[in-house]
Amino acid sequence: MRVLITGITGFVGSHMADYLLKRDGIEIYATRRWRSRDDNIKHFYGEDRVKFIETDLTDRGSLHRAIELSKPDVVYHFAAQSFPESSFLTPVMTLTTNVIGTTNLMEELRIAKDRGVCDPVIVSVSSSEVYGNPNEDEVPITENNPIRAANPYSISKVGHDLMSQYYNKAFGVKIIITRMF
Repeated sequence: MRVLITGITGFVGSHMADYLLKRDGIEIYATRRWRSRDDNIKHFYGEDRVKFIETDLTDRGSLHRAIELSKPDVVYHFAAQSFPESSFLTPVMTLTTNVIGTTNLMEELRIAKDRGVCDPVIVSVSSSEVYGNPNEDEVPITENNPIRAANPYSISKVGHDLMSQYYNKAFGVKIIITRMF
């Protein structure tokens, strides 16, 4: 199985790679930006089953190349500006990365599907932040809770989530959306 992990340099992406490498027959293609820290991935250097591809969600050409090289069966989309605190300082960058970047990835995967390159299952990682601040009677939070984005980060993850839903409904792209807690 060929797996593409966006955002492998992050905490969750690197642990997903650790988990997948415990299984036989998995090849991991991992996107990373040239300026990303590598603290979480140093242990993959020299691992034949992990291939790194320089990519940026805001660069469609690099996404196209990553998909062409990996021809994934499964995509785990973790790449994001993932710090709510940072979103207050850089709201435009947060929205660009999380909404436009996710749209770029979905569009390139749709094109790859239409061209017969690949038709992967995509695990699109949203966030519990989309629920904002629930009312007391709405706890515990379920998927039926209303979406109430409360900051630039949560707004960006609502956009990420909704674009993922759109590509599933409009183009039949196989997407599973998670809202992790």
